[in-house]
Amino acid sequence: MTLADEAHRPGTRHAGDTAIWTRRLARWIPALMLAYGLLIWPILYGRSPDTGPAFQVLQSESSALSQVYFPLLLLAAGFAWIATSYGRRRPIDDAVTGLIALFVTLCLISALWSVAPGIALRRAVLQVAIVAALILSVRAAEDPDGVVARIFWTLAAIMLVNLAMVAVKPAGPLGHEGVYPQKNGLGAAAALAILFALHQLFAGARWTRVAAFLVIAAAVLLLVLSRSKTSLGLAVLVPAIVLGAAVIARATRLSPAVLVGLGAGLAYVVYAVGVAAYLWDFPAVATALFGDPTLTTRTEIWDFALPMTERRPWLGFGFESFWQAGPDSPSLREARGFVAKMPHAHNGYIDILLQLGRVGLALLMVILFAALHACGGALRARFGLGWLCLALMLFTGLYNFLESAWFRGFDFFSMSFVLAAALTGEIRRSAAP
Repeated sequence: MTLADEAHRPGTRHAGDTAIWTRRLARWIPALMLAYGLLIWPILYGRSPDTGPAFQVLQSESSALSQVYFPLLLLAAGFAWIATSYGRRRPIDDAVTGLIALFVTLCLISALWSVAPGIALRRAVLQVAIVAALILSVRAAEDPDGVVARIFWTLAAIMLVNLAMVAVKPAGPLGHEGVYPQKNGLGAAAALAILFALHQLFAGARWTRVAAFLVIAAAVLLLVLSRSKTSLGLAVLVPAIVLGAAVIARATRLSPAVLVGLGAGLAYVVYAVGVAAYLWDFPAVATALFGDPTLTTRTEIWDFALPMTERRPWLGFGFESFWQAGPDSPSLREARGFVAKMPHAHNGYIDILLQLGRVGLALLMVILFAALHACGGALRARFGLGWLCLALMLFTGLYNFLESAWFRGFDFFSMSFVLAAALTGEIRRSAAP
């Protein structure tokens, strides 16, 4: 889009030069936010000698830099929205972003019953700033293609940095780590790059497609070197599953939420029937899929965490107040061995139960259903962008079964889900008559 085209867009002519340059700024804000978790934080903090679980909790904490970085981006996003959209549209103008706003409000309020209220409030404020900056910047940009393109080029640069790091740094005990504290960080970053590069491979200009092909090749190599089984498996399965679901949803006008729900229900029925028929059990399935019946000791964490959810079943222990929240953390007081040092449950759904109880988990499920449903309209309006949004949502939903990334600080899949939800609303709005 040229500046001349932009100057003649409805609603921007009266704003003049200010609206033009603030829109250009807004297109970069989501990429800059993702860059913090993908590159800036790992380089400045993630390579500390203390890279164990106690250090990883900083990913949901307010460090000195994040206390400046994200508020500045929030101010920039707010200014851009005021300059381009104030009086013309509301920042929260669809059901999905409204539900997300309700969820982060619950995170803030949970400080009232948190076992560590100061920590819960500080982490919730960071989460609010991140969510608000993402939504406001997408609204102000009014250009989903421009936002996605800038994220793609940012991810391309991050893949180059990680290739250089892998070339000069030996692998860790479990696989190459790149610039991250552990291999799963590298695997997740590479998987995210693949999703954005696949979109550009089919939707970008000629040289952008060449770059996308190279990014995919680099990201696949990094995935293999990281030995991150979760990210590798999802990077292979999710694009194909989402493509099939997207084609069916667009052709039949069935909601993607219904298709995903039917698929999940079918998978559960097959598993339950197999268990009832003594064909397999959970350890057998885990071994077949991941080569480890304990899922790298995750089952030991879950054996501790799930009974703890019954202590405060409805509202939980408070946002980010269960793991690594100071001396009053229930995990530190009651867990044994390595579990006491964990930064999270390695399952986003269990973590939401621990933090916000059944109320929080139910609200999360409503958000997920509404976001997937909204992708139906995006697919009909812009198939490529709709596919990307649906892929980001489904990847995040599946990723959270083995990792914890639901509204977790500046985790890049947490931000990607909010970004996809905001983009979906923008795509549908731009296609409206």
